[in-house]
Amino acid sequence: MPPQPAWFVRLPAILETLRAYEHPHLDRRAVEVLLGVGQRRARQLMSGLPGLRVGNAVAVERLALLEHLEMAASGERCGWETRRRERLSAELERARRSLAGRRVRLSPPGSPAGRRFGALSPDIRLGSGELRIGFSSGEDLAAKLLELAQAMAGDWEGFLAEAEA
Repeated sequence: MPPQPAWFVRLPAILETLRAYEHPHLDRRAVEVLLGVGQRRARQLMSGLPGLRVGNAVAVERLALLEHLEMAASGERCGWETRRRERLSAELERARRSLAGRRVRLSPPGSPAGRRFGALSPDIRLGSGELRIGFSSGEDLAAKLLELAQAMAGDWEGFLAEAEA
């Protein structure tokens, strides 16, 4: 599908502005500013709409432009582009959050392969149906959770004995 106009996602605000506009006509420059487009695209959008001509200048009827843009807003292309941009924005936000987590470097003490459940940091306590972890920062908590997970993987029976005691 060819690229869609960038102003599609701003159509609700554009329509609101156009409805509040008091003058019955808009010239090319007003259409440029309203939609955030260049001269050529403004002329293309204005072509075929009723208006008036004063010398070389052309002004379109505000209501005709409003109707044209309302039809575009309710069209499939505009809806598709709006959804595409929303998906892209959500994906970028997910990637940003993921990147922040990847920048954290965790280095729990000892080798993960040989870790035993009974040799955990004293800040990690498991018993009586609860888990308590003392930590000083988010990175410290993440390191202790990693330590716990590695101990569980290295000594599952020890973990079960503590957890089910």
